[in-house]
Amino acid sequence: MQHDHQHSPQHDVHIVSYKEHASTFLGLILLTIMTVTVSVFGAEIYTLSVLTALTIASAKAVVVALYFMHLKYDPKMYRFLIGIVLLLFVVFSVLTLIDYLIRP
Repeated sequence: MQHDHQHSPQHDVHIVSYKEHASTFLGLILLTIMTVTVSVFGAEIYTLSVLTALTIASAKAVVVALYFMHLKYDPKMYRFLIGIVLLLFVVFSVLTLIDYLIRP
């Protein structure tokens, strides 16, 4: 019995350099420092600091999804679906913010 060992796209291996891992790590650390800075020094403007913290958290989620979940190397359809989820997140965040601001 002969096995056909063809290389299928489902089993592609993407070798990521140490430099890329290190830059991703440093980027996440920088974004975390930004989040802490906003939470400590932006306490007077609570609504703006929450919005800024959510924006930074979204950026961190994108970095994690692209590099650690390997979406950067997956088919574009996955990125499209993640984009829809992010768009819905933004829409519901804005609606929640509007509701919060107009309540008496």
